[in-house]
Amino acid sequence: MNFVNYFFVIISLLLLLPGIKIAGRKEFHEDPFSLKITKGIAGYFAFCALIHHIVIIFWMLPGYNDELLLLEHIGVLIVGFFFLFSGYGLIVSHEEKENYLKTFIFRRVCTVLLPFFLCNYAYMTTTLLLGNRLTMKELLLAFLGFILLNDHMWFAVEIMLLYLAFFVTFRYLRSEKTKYITMTVIVLGMITVSFLLGHDLNDAGTQMSWFHGEWWYNTTPLFLLGMLLAKFRRTLIPFAQKYYNRLLIGFAAIFLVLWQGTEYMLIHHGYWTETEFSRGYFDKLLTFSVQLPMVISFEIFLLLVLMKVRLHNKCMKFLGKISLELILLENVFILCFSKWFMRDIRIFIILVLTATVIFATIINKIKLFVLEKKE
Repeated sequence: MNFVNYFFVIISLLLLLPGIKIAGRKEFHEDPFSLKITKGIAGYFAFCALIHHIVIIFWMLPGYNDELLLLEHIGVLIVGFFFLFSGYGLIVSHEEKENYLKTFIFRRVCTVLLPFFLCNYAYMTTTLLLGNRLTMKELLLAFLGFILLNDHMWFAVEIMLLYLAFFVTFRYLRSEKTKYITMTVIVLGMITVSFLLGHDLNDAGTQMSWFHGEWWYNTTPLFLLGMLLAKFRRTLIPFAQKYYNRLLIGFAAIFLVLWQGTEYMLIHHGYWTETEFSRGYFDKLLTFSVQLPMVISFEIFLLLVLMKVRLHNKCMKFLGKISLELILLENVFILCFSKWFMRDIRIFIILVLTATVIFATIINKIKLFVLEKKE
């Protein structure tokens, strides 16, 4: 094992093991998918996402091809979790909190919008100081967030759009069936548009345009799945408890098979087969048709695990509070430190993680201060 393996395993154990509680035989934790628990898991997954992005950079360099290849492909699983519990949390809050939609824009959308722009401006400033040149049109569009100099910020854009779609749908439509059908149409529409647009690379190779790239759609259905799981949770949870062992083994096996299938598809088909003569839609569809079920099977397996294993402690709680800021800010420090420390992955990882956590905490405190002032 190399440094990255040891580092990832040790930090994961330090984050996950303190405070762990495992339910007894034929027992299950009460409220296993509460906001307190899922936010902590999101914090851990944000840490995994940071390592994932760093590993991708070093994996493409000579001499680093053995650096924890597993983390090269776990990004979709992490994003799938974020989408799943975003959708799940919306429905649970809508059902259990009185007048939830009256403060929804402020409470949900603004908590994403504010760090999005703060982190966007931090990246803009960094890239300009390091010599990147933009036209006035690009500068204006980047300032407004309509093009993304930092391609890690796509998630914030998409989740804000999904939040807005949820708000309009559940605020102004009366029939519950119509609400869910409308959200299904919107999600499928977003997936279709992104699928048809394909990739859009500028001369510098930076992904800039909204909805260009498979990451804009290959996990988006998990948002809708989370909504449906929340809607039927009072039926699904007792069912899962009754057939727990069979479901746990079954979904673990399905995930492992589909993981291998996804690996095969990415190598032999994939999302990047576009040419000037073809968009490569057939290859994209084949890959998506295997990768999406793989992500779904993993998230259901994780839900089953959480019914038995409770992961919650102060470190996970802290990371959960700044999980969005961590993802939005990391590219700033990857960009900064790649100029001087790319020769040593150990120093690079420690510097990027430390700086990201510190400044993500500052951004989060600014966000909380501004939002509390607005109340």
